[in-house]
Amino acid sequence: MEWFSSFLIVNLIGISANLDNTGVGIAYGLNNFRIPAWFNMIINIIGFFYTLIGVYLGSLISQIISPADIGLVSFFVFFCIGIVTICNRYSSLIYRKKHSGTKIQQPRLRDAIFLGFALSFTNIAAGIGLAVAYDTLIWELIISITLWGYISIMIGNAVGKNLISKMLGRYSSLVAGLIFIAIGLNQLL
Repeated sequence: MEWFSSFLIVNLIGISANLDNTGVGIAYGLNNFRIPAWFNMIINIIGFFYTLIGVYLGSLISQIISPADIGLVSFFVFFCIGIVTICNRYSSLIYRKKHSGTKIQQPRLRDAIFLGFALSFTNIAAGIGLAVAYDTLIWELIISITLWGYISIMIGNAVGKNLISKMLGRYSSLVAGLIFIAIGLNQLL
């Protein structure tokens, strides 16, 4: 049963770290643009390296902090990621209302690089939390975050034209934030 718990945690973290990627895919899909595989790959290669940086920083932190405090630190990191994810969504809603006439152009290389960096900042914090809380699952979690990042953009882009996608796009950051908070609370138990 322990393998199932690990499998579930690995995938929940991978999914919740990338629900914002779904929103990006939806945004392009709503404007009838198909995100090319190379564009998606660049975004997620950047995300992979950001996660590695976070894991390295988390490993350093875990050497300094006592094992008793690791759960508390992990809770704090995941809780903060959740709150920031939720708050970023609401600030983008305010920004979007002011600039509702903005049109998305066909994806270009510099757009992929910019989106890769913008979508991957949470990967550093997630990597720190992973190294502190799940030191035995590091590579599984890094691969999960990277793969779910790619899948999330593909799914978001594919459903971007449907009515359901509008609802998912609207609440994806809230769901991602709540999942991060739930994972953080799990660290306290």
